[in-house]
Amino acid sequence: MNVAKPLPFLALAIISLLSACSIGKKQPLWTTQNPVDIAYYNSVVRVSRKAPNYLDLARDNALKEISNQISVTIDADIALRETETNGIPSAEIINQIRTSTRSKLANVQLAGSFQNDTEYWAYYRLSKSEYLAWRMTQRDLAIQQALPLLDEFDKATIDLAPAITALFRAMELIIDFSDLDLRTSYQGKTINLYNELFQRISKLPAMINMSYETANLSLVAMQKELHIIPVDVIHDKDGQRNICRGFPVVFNFRGGAGDIVRNSLTDNNGKAELLIRRITDFTDPQFIEMRPDKDYWQSRLENPVVKKLLAQLQFAPTILKLNVRRPRAFVDYSFDNGPGAGYKDLIIKKLQDLDLEVVADSSASDFTFKVIIVSQDGDYVSRLQLMSASADAYVELLKSKGYKSLYNTNLTGIKGTGSDQKTALKMTELNSAAEICDKLLYMIVEQHIMR
Repeated sequence: MNVAKPLPFLALAIISLLSACSIGKKQPLWTTQNPVDIAYYNSVVRVSRKAPNYLDLARDNALKEISNQISVTIDADIALRETETNGIPSAEIINQIRTSTRSKLANVQLAGSFQNDTEYWAYYRLSKSEYLAWRMTQRDLAIQQALPLLDEFDKATIDLAPAITALFRAMELIIDFSDLDLRTSYQGKTINLYNELFQRISKLPAMINMSYETANLSLVAMQKELHIIPVDVIHDKDGQRNICRGFPVVFNFRGGAGDIVRNSLTDNNGKAELLIRRITDFTDPQFIEMRPDKDYWQSRLENPVVKKLLAQLQFAPTILKLNVRRPRAFVDYSFDNGPGAGYKDLIIKKLQDLDLEVVADSSASDFTFKVIIVSQDGDYVSRLQLMSASADAYVELLKSKGYKSLYNTNLTGIKGTGSDQKTALKMTELNSAAEICDKLLYMIVEQHIMR
């Protein structure tokens, strides 16, 4: 007769553990009644076993629930209340702490699991005392890393741009611990690190002074003419004015439009340049605003709350006024070596419709339209019982200064008829002016003036 040998203790423990997760066993009470243990953050989750990676899904859902429980218990102490007056709602920081916590939660325990044919339950918990100790350790490390960055900012003179980066990175390090005590020792004094960082950030707009070499500039719209305007960037510190080298600036139109180089960096002398290639709007006046380029620092940050803090920082613009006018045209017109019968006005009206300012003084113009119309007598047309005539028109566009030719062409054989020869010649002038308006002026203006 065979006698069963007793199983080793370890084997019994493994069998017991496996049976707790096996299908068909008695369902634990915690699957229907959430466990209550004030020493822990507790989470019971249920997922379908058909879900891909359902075990990982259950853990992720539990971590989300535990992080939500943690955010509810965050004490809205002085540090958080101050963030509301500083323009960051405490709810946003709590949400950031929740998100950060979820990705860093450690020592979360799987206290139990159960599954049937279709579903899986998991019971996770986290010790509150262990979590608080962990956060305080992380806070101390963040403070230790942030203090040298604060010191870098405080010692900066000409290299303000990287110092501002250091200031915001220090804020990134400690923002997730705004609900905790952030007092520390700095330069022989006890400070609240959050408050010190925020005060320096809030004072940045007052520290930075930007200026154009000139406050006003006169420009002609739609002309490809490069204008270079030097700018200076200075920052005030302890009563001293320091140049800012490698400092990012950004330019934007206000009340106008054009082709400009929007971004620039100052050189070793704290100087940069605004490059205006072309004004594409006829609004007068127009303004170009210059500010520190916040995108330069945004690209170097990761924390969304700190990025929003930077976005809300208001730098007053330094403004360049642009006195903008339309291109000016002078019409040098002749018909048979004389002023003609007044059809020059058709050309003037067309040029005005094409957004040019037509002037009577050639010396005040940017462009000269040279129009020469020469007529020839024709024959009597018996079928029409009218006299005929024809004309050739020469049209040339010149730069008024230097009289450089930009374009020229001819229209030939333009017909005209009338009851007498004089009337027929007059009609050739009218028809010539009309053809110049209809066939040439738009093309000339768009391709050679408004290019």
